[in-house]
Amino acid sequence: LLERQLDQFAGEVMPLWRRAQSAGLTNLTLHQVLTLASIVEREAALDEERPMIAAVYLNRLRQGMRLQADPTVQYGMGYQPDSGLWWKAPVFLSEYDSVDSPYNTYKVDGLPPGPICSPSIRSIRAVLEPAEHDYLFFVAKPDRSGRHNFARTFDEHLRNVREYQQGGN
Repeated sequence: LLERQLDQFAGEVMPLWRRAQSAGLTNLTLHQVLTLASIVEREAALDEERPMIAAVYLNRLRQGMRLQADPTVQYGMGYQPDSGLWWKAPVFLSEYDSVDSPYNTYKVDGLPPGPICSPSIRSIRAVLEPAEHDYLFFVAKPDRSGRHNFARTFDEHLRNVREYQQGGN
């Protein structure tokens, strides 16, 4: 099984990464691609949004902004004995400061030390072939569709958050 997984990885991921590097589409190491793809994997519910979400994080990295990715905080929190879960949900912003972990991308600059889950080929492809846009923020829509609303500025993002907290769609 492990050998088949490694063969599949070598046959699918390595050519994608090498092609993106050769074309000048990425300067990320393979480790960095897999780390970012793991965050995209935990954020995206819809395949068509993976390149959008990947591009938000890549835009943030280019601008020297923190990723501020909620799943990295959940990962940093680790196992939750009271619920028996590894991924605490919901997680509240008020809890983020108490999570002392190199995976807490609200407190640590750049990418975390490694992947937070096993990313799918769809998330890896999204990091290597991101959407082209200038969004820096996104928030999940409250309609349970798995869709996100994207914003260019923090003020625009705060408007989206306020609207969703008031029950807007």
